[in-house]
Amino acid sequence: MAKKVLAALIVGAALALAVPAAANATPYTAGGACSISPTVVSAGQTATLTCDPGTFKPSEDVAYTVSGQNGATASLASYRTSVSSAHAVKAASSDGSAILTVTVPQNADGAYTITGTGEVSKAASAATVTVLPADAPAAKTAGTTPSSTGIASTGSVIGWYIAWIGGALVVAGLIVLGLLAARRRRTAP
Repeated sequence: MAKKVLAALIVGAALALAVPAAANATPYTAGGACSISPTVVSAGQTATLTCDPGTFKPSEDVAYTVSGQNGATASLASYRTSVSSAHAVKAASSDGSAILTVTVPQNADGAYTITGTGEVSKAASAATVTVLPADAPAAKTAGTTPSSTGIASTGSVIGWYIAWIGGALVVAGLIVLGLLAARRRRTAP
């Protein structure tokens, strides 16, 4: 009985740890990878998205979109058409690579994902740029709380999951030990 309970606890812990890992996995891309340089910019600055050769079909049109806070106001350099400032179409190179210049909005803050999707091949690849907000006013009013200062939370929720799982495993272990002790008392001469 104890072996079955222990096995169930191990499987449960493995599943609990696997869920956050799957949520943080990078999206599937059918083709090469795209990268962005620099990976961290200030609001209003420019970054360059570079997709490896073979990411898209040679010379196919690639539709680019930007997602993130105020992402619709990002400016994308486009050579063919621009549906909006945050949606552009540009032809890939003859080797299937692509380069796109992205200017993030002045009011940008946080992570922005730029996704390129081949219009014929449907191959998609994305890269993320982190945008530091424009400087906040230096003077703060008296009595502000830490949560109202605009400081970003840099902690990970995975740490909390591990703490909860660890606590649950300790409680489950104590229950198993209690059951084993009770069984020994009943079977003892």
